[in-house]
Amino acid sequence: MTTETIQSTPTFTAFKKIEEQRFEFILYINDHIICQRYFNIKDYNEDSIKSSEIKTLMDRLVGMCNGSFGTLGLIPNRLKEKSVDYLWNTYNPYNFQSEEAAKNTFERIDNFQFEIKVDKVSVAKSQFSGNLFQPKVRYAVDIKDIIPTIMNEIRYYLSQENYVI
Repeated sequence: MTTETIQSTPTFTAFKKIEEQRFEFILYINDHIICQRYFNIKDYNEDSIKSSEIKTLMDRLVGMCNGSFGTLGLIPNRLKEKSVDYLWNTYNPYNFQSEEAAKNTFERIDNFQFEIKVDKVSVAKSQFSGNLFQPKVRYAVDIKDIIPTIMNEIRYYLSQENYVI
């Protein structure tokens, strides 16, 4: 009894499918890529990248002090939730921390950057401080569950028919 392995070569449609994805978003920490996704937008309006709604989009995704109550954008809010979960999971009420052991969280500056590209050209880029989040969370970023929401927000704002320019 013999077994054969058949290696398939990528078809033209596979290459075409990758080339059609004109849009991408990238999340960096200190200029190192954490997450990068390519996607398509149906009914893309090219005027959207010159509109004021692009700032609204970036605030909704990575804003640190939105609205009158200082709400967080989608990505910082996710990092905050992960930080709170980590702190509660490692909380020990019987362990007292001495004052000497306290560390300055701003000793090393960690900045997150978020960028949206259309046809490999950057159309929007914003950054926020990662020092506000727990170090174990900011160095092991997990945003898998909000990636579809990020892409939906970008699709919504870049496919509207009417904009304030």
